[in-house]
Amino acid sequence: MKTRNSFLRKIELYLRLFLLNQWDKEKNILLKIVNGKGADIGCGSRKISHNCIGVDLTGKGEKGQFGYEKNKISVSDYKSSGDNLFMFKDNELDFIVAKHNLKHYAESEQTLKEWKRVLKFGGKIGVIVPDDRYLNSLKLDETHKIAFDSEKLEKLFQKAGFKIIDKGIAVKHWSIYLIAEK
Repeated sequence: MKTRNSFLRKIELYLRLFLLNQWDKEKNILLKIVNGKGADIGCGSRKISHNCIGVDLTGKGEKGQFGYEKNKISVSDYKSSGDNLFMFKDNELDFIVAKHNLKHYAESEQTLKEWKRVLKFGGKIGVIVPDDRYLNSLKLDETHKIAFDSEKLEKLFQKAGFKIIDKGIAVKHWSIYLIAEK
């Protein structure tokens, strides 16, 4: 039994290191557009940058209930679903970042239109989502409503009226990213 526990600890350590490395890679992609006033939608227990305004279903100081955020303390500034940014005026923000958040909205096009509403003309938006060519993200978490591959993500942004600036693989066999402009 002692060998098995040691083995499980090694696996747990490996997974933690993988997830930490993954988070840093994804964070660095989104940091490229963090300039001015902006929001981190679905920030959970850590924002992409300290100068982001955090929006999350889990209020500041509350414990997360699902997935990676389970039992972690939220740092959000506003407790709200990311598809309702009532706290921001039209054309108020310079950027929006959303890491592993867009997959939670069944009406993803409407969500993007709401994000577009609060962005200034020329404002940037950066999203990272699971790469469903390599994993079935709908089975990973009961709160996931939509799955993406690069083509589906790009079409969604174009349909919502964004200009695609950059796209690619964030973490091989794990996640993809897209950066666009209003």
